[in-house]
Amino acid sequence: MNKHFLIQRKVLISMLFIAASLLGIISWKHLKMEIFPNAELPMLYIQVNSRIEVTPEYMEQEAIIPVESMIAGLENIEEIQSTAGRRTGSILISYEERTDLKYAYLKLDEKVASIRGDLPDDFSLQVVKIDLEDMSNTLMSLQARGSGGVDRVRNYVDQHIVDKLESIEGVAAVNIFGGRQKSVDIILDRAACEAYDIAPSRVRSMLASNMNLRQYGGAVNELGLRFFVYLNAEYEHISQIEELIIGRGNNPVRLKDIAEVYYGEKEEETISRVNGKDAVSLEVVNDAQANIIELSHNVEDQLEKLNQEGRPFDIEVIVQDNSAELMEDNINQIIRLALTGALLAIFVLWVFLRNVKLVLLVAMAMPISIFAAFNFFFAFDISINSLTLIGIALAVGMLLDTSVVVLENIYRLRTLGVKPAEAVVQGTSEVWRSIVAATGTTIAVFIPFIFSNDFLVKLLARHIGVSIV
Repeated sequence: MNKHFLIQRKVLISMLFIAASLLGIISWKHLKMEIFPNAELPMLYIQVNSRIEVTPEYMEQEAIIPVESMIAGLENIEEIQSTAGRRTGSILISYEERTDLKYAYLKLDEKVASIRGDLPDDFSLQVVKIDLEDMSNTLMSLQARGSGGVDRVRNYVDQHIVDKLESIEGVAAVNIFGGRQKSVDIILDRAACEAYDIAPSRVRSMLASNMNLRQYGGAVNELGLRFFVYLNAEYEHISQIEELIIGRGNNPVRLKDIAEVYYGEKEEETISRVNGKDAVSLEVVNDAQANIIELSHNVEDQLEKLNQEGRPFDIEVIVQDNSAELMEDNINQIIRLALTGALLAIFVLWVFLRNVKLVLLVAMAMPISIFAAFNFFFAFDISINSLTLIGIALAVGMLLDTSVVVLENIYRLRTLGVKPAEAVVQGTSEVWRSIVAATGTTIAVFIPFIFSNDFLVKLLARHIGVSIV
């Protein structure tokens, strides 16, 4: 290939760098931001609970050992560890690398289900997946407060707040604690049911079929688009439920003929207290693929609107804890430190080189390389986190080193009277082996990490290694 090929095609090379940078900016907009990378550990966990207090020896003999014997024959199990206490026991199963944990979970759950009936009635078993993502998916803790008591606040939250929060893209669920929910209680009259020959199961099925509040109503074609129409229907009064037809004989049998229907409140299932006082608390759970920081801002914007709507009802929702704020602060701090380090490095270059053009060329290489790296992040499904930012900081330092070596050699040749194009070709060809060797040794350091059997070590190598490369 002609040594002057790249130099003679300045527009092409410039467009390639601009395209890589623009694609990197687009990739950056779609990357998740988190403090630590989420990881699915190659482990499953069986929780053993006892309703009564027993000795650890009894727990081990009657529950732990039978379960261990049953699961020992499963595929790809590397190690089984167990503990036994007076009320709880645990069995930790470590799997080999590259095991399909979804399949392993199904097989383990199947084995556990088959042995449940053989254990004493006081024992219960639960299979748990150890997922770092699931352990930290609580985005926000909120508190709803207002006049009229916690039951009134809970009723308002159920009717006007939960649905609007769950409709935000990226919110997986909203859990509510404290206060009593409104409920409809139906108490069957056994004598009336026997007289009309209606079983409780029939009442249950009829209620279930009539509680489907969202039904398909057809489609509308407009402007070349097809819109599907759904009808939402809600009961407005308790009498509408009483008029439900449960059976037919000579005359229709209505629900009120065989049961009494009450509208009241459920028993309090959860308790929430703030500063020793009863309160209604909400827990916003984020979707696994959501951008936590962006989602946090969207939820805060929605809360501002909800508080405006709730002001006439004397209801306010405040943020008690926001995990995204800590995440954003930590990431911003790392970015600030990295930028400060880069500026200091550029200043040091200027002090020693005393050449503004060379320093500007080196400075321009940094953002282009960083944005180009975001394309690889997107391709390898890697988030922006503490590990990747550390890798980028190390890579920027290496980039500065190699850039200075190449540019200084080109500058030396220019001072000797070599033409610019020839100086670029000759200066690069004289040092490229040293540059490749220096970069290769840095990359080689991460190779043992990649082949490590430790899952967390491999995770570390993947995020930092890809960032540097």
